[in-house]
Amino acid sequence: MTVTCEIEFDNNPHGTYFGGQVLTGRVTLKLDKVKLVKAVTLNINGYSETRWRERTTGSTRRRRAQHTFYGREDYIASKTFLVGSNLSSQCSIEPGIHVYNFACQIPTECPSSFEGTHGRVRYMTNVTLVRPWKFDQNYTRCFTVLKVMDLNFDSPLLRVPAHSETSKTYCCWPCTSDPLALQLTLPQTGFVPGQNVPLSVLVTNDSHIPVEQLMVTLVMLVTYHSKPPSMPNSTFERFTLSTVKGDPVSRNCKKLFNYELRVPATPPTCFNLCGIIQIAYQVEVEAQVKGCHTNEQVSVPLTIGSVPLSQHVHIQPRGMPQQPLDVQGLASAPPVDPASPWAVDDTIPPPNYQEAIHMRSAASTSKTDDPDDDLEPVPPNTLNPDGSVYKPLYPVFDIPSPTVPPPSDWTQNYMAERAFVNPAADTDKDKGTWL
Repeated sequence: MTVTCEIEFDNNPHGTYFGGQVLTGRVTLKLDKVKLVKAVTLNINGYSETRWRERTTGSTRRRRAQHTFYGREDYIASKTFLVGSNLSSQCSIEPGIHVYNFACQIPTECPSSFEGTHGRVRYMTNVTLVRPWKFDQNYTRCFTVLKVMDLNFDSPLLRVPAHSETSKTYCCWPCTSDPLALQLTLPQTGFVPGQNVPLSVLVTNDSHIPVEQLMVTLVMLVTYHSKPPSMPNSTFERFTLSTVKGDPVSRNCKKLFNYELRVPATPPTCFNLCGIIQIAYQVEVEAQVKGCHTNEQVSVPLTIGSVPLSQHVHIQPRGMPQQPLDVQGLASAPPVDPASPWAVDDTIPPPNYQEAIHMRSAASTSKTDDPDDDLEPVPPNTLNPDGSVYKPLYPVFDIPSPTVPPPSDWTQNYMAERAFVNPAADTDKDKGTWL
C-alpha cells in the first residue's frame, strides 16, 4: 500500500515566516487502498536545543571523564487531530485524495531559525499516521521563522559611525619598539543581509616589524548554554561570513585603507529571545606581522537585522507619551505588516530568500577527529520533501550600502592628539605613504 503525504504552505513557497504571522497550509493524503489507523495528527512545533560533550580531568577512564551538556526551550506546541481523536481505537481512511487545512499563530517573540554544530532553533510541521499494532508513519516539513528586528527601532546608535583603535609594542624594556596602531571606522553598525559593510582601516606602523598583510573578516559568534537538569555550562562557535585580504604595511609607515565586506544570508542578531543560544556579529581587522610576534587585532560589533535602516529617523512609540521633537526628518512609526515588515518604507524592495551557506550542518559535524572521544551523535537534520538536508532561508535585500565617512576629521584629530606623525624628526626614515 502506498501512502503519499504532502505538506504545503499557502502563498509561501519558501516556507519563511516572521514572528506574528499566521501559518496556514494544507495536508494532502493520497491513498490507493483503505488505510486503517487509530488517528492522523498534525503537530506544529518550535523549539531550541543545545547539546555537546566535554572531557573533564581527574578520572582514570576517559569515558567517565566526559560529560554531556544540553538544554531545550519550546516556543510552539500545537497538536490537531485530522482523523480520529485521542480516544479512537480504529478509523478507516478511504482510498483517494484527502485534503486537510490548518492554521497556527506564530508568537511574536519567537527566535529566528538557526542551525549550528552544538544547537539549533527549529520549526517544523509533522503529520503522523498512528497505526494499531504497527509503527507510526511520520511526514515532516520544516519552515523558517524570523524575528522582526527593525534596525530603525533597535537603537539610535546603529546610525552613528563607530570607531575602535588599539596599539601594540614589541620586544621588552629597554628595547621596546614604537607602537603598531590600528584604527577601524565604520559609517554605521546596523546592516541587513545583502548590504556591504564599508570600513576604513588606518595603520600606523612606527615599529621595526613590518605588517605582511591585513586580514579583514566579518564573523558570527554563537554562544550555546546548557539548562537544568543539565549542569550549567556554555560553549562557543565562530562562523566566518566574509573575508578580505588587505595590503602590507612597511615598518615606519602609515597608511589608510578602505574595504567592503558583504553580509550574506544569515539570521538576525539574537541576545534576549532565546535563553540557550545567542548570536552576535563583529568586524575584525588583524595585522599579521612578520616573524615570531603576536598579531594585532581590532574589532567593532555589528547588529544584523531583518528590516534595513531607512532614510528617515523613526520614533518608536513607548508606553508613556513623549514630547514632540522638532527635528527635520523624524517620522512616527506606521503600523507594521507581519508578512512584510520592510513595507513601511516604499524605497525598500522585497528581498529574495537564500540559504546560509556558512552555517554547518549539525549532522555532518557531530563526529570528531579523535576516535577516543566516543561522542554521542547529534540527531540528523530533518529532510525536505525532496530528500535534501533542511537549511533555513533568510531574506537578502538588494539596497544601496552606506559609504565610508571622510577620514580627514578623525585622522587629523587622532594624529594631533597622539603625535604619531612627525616627518621633521624622522627625515632619515622611509615613511612610505603618509597622511
